[in-house]
Amino acid sequence: MFIEGMSSFSAQTMDYHLDVYFQEEWYDHRLAHNATAPILVRDLEVFKMMWHPDVYFANARSAAFQVSALEDITDDNFLVWVYPNGRVWYDARISIVSSCNMDLWKYPLDSQECALRILSYAYPMTVLRLLWSEKEDVPAIDRNPDITMPDMSLKHIRTGYCNGTYATGEWSCMTAIFYVEREMMHHVMQTYVPTALIVVISWFNFWLEIDSAPARVSLSITTLLTISTQANAVKLALPEVSYMKAIDVWMGSCMAFVFGVMIEFTICHYAKNLELLRGEAQPSLIVDTALSTLFGAARDIDDLVRKVATLNEEDGSMRADGEQHIALNMLNPEEPRLRSLNQNNDITANGTRYFVGAERMKRKRSKASLSRLRQQVASMRHATMDVSRRAFNWTRALRNLRGRRVAQRIDERCRIVFPMVFFLFNIVYWSFYLVFN
Repeated sequence: MFIEGMSSFSAQTMDYHLDVYFQEEWYDHRLAHNATAPILVRDLEVFKMMWHPDVYFANARSAAFQVSALEDITDDNFLVWVYPNGRVWYDARISIVSSCNMDLWKYPLDSQECALRILSYAYPMTVLRLLWSEKEDVPAIDRNPDITMPDMSLKHIRTGYCNGTYATGEWSCMTAIFYVEREMMHHVMQTYVPTALIVVISWFNFWLEIDSAPARVSLSITTLLTISTQANAVKLALPEVSYMKAIDVWMGSCMAFVFGVMIEFTICHYAKNLELLRGEAQPSLIVDTALSTLFGAARDIDDLVRKVATLNEEDGSMRADGEQHIALNMLNPEEPRLRSLNQNNDITANGTRYFVGAERMKRKRSKASLSRLRQQVASMRHATMDVSRRAFNWTRALRNLRGRRVAQRIDERCRIVFPMVFFLFNIVYWSFYLVFN
């Protein structure tokens, strides 16, 4: 058998196309003749009248004689030589679409073994035995050295036998095993490099500000959707199998790295807001002490103002205390005793100290002092509120700064951790699928 062409290895349909020159040789002494040259038979009807092995390709989905493309030539491409000693040589060009049970767990880094099974349909082994040619100068299977395929390369071909026992007896069977290897560069350039670059682009999140939530979320979602789209495009070219393929591991890992970037941003955002939430639940000790002191002073001043106002609103012209101080603002100023007032506006008579004319003066002073005190209290209240507002804003800004610093430290570490983990993943991935397997 001579392999003229090989193409269309499809992982989705699990088949391939062969264009072969299929040659058979057998002996039929009934066809022996006395001519000096072999007889050429080109009539298909004559050939059908001759005995010939009813060989077919067991795992072929379709097989047909190669027909010329010219409209005026419709003959099947076959010939039969009948030699004088009864030897019959049959040669036909056949186009075959054969199935191949591919193991795609290493796809697209895989290599496949595709066997073409040849056996007789009607004759058991007791009547017909199929054997590969064992001539030293002519190999059993040869191939066109110019065979090239866009996604596969034919490494070598091996012959074998697959004789089997069935209910009707033992049947002879031959196999032609084709060892092919998938060309990797196409998938590297179309799948691996783009997805790796998308993963690298997702790391730009680590250099964006933590407050740039729309930009970081948009970048993460865009990269995740892009990888998901590429993964779906790859799945469309593959059959639905029950095991995980190498490309599935790669796509899933890249998607996990991009999803990890989104998780990292969520952690950073939570760490930033955690300080603010913690501050609302547990106020700052310094700020709380300062505010308590300011509000306590304001309350003391308010109490003092209320006490002074109460004393000035009492009726009467005289007030006495424990020292027998009496305000005599209603005394007659012509009283002889008042002429001897000392500088303190008081006199002493019968052991009693009289305080003359000072109540009016005290009232005036009290009113002026009360007005000033009220103004000071009002300004103190405004100052207290301003200080409390500034202290709260300062505390909130401080906690926000602490949260931002925690988020920045997470980003700084992820700038190193993510590339290192992705690099180690590549080492393990390529070593496992290319070296160890």
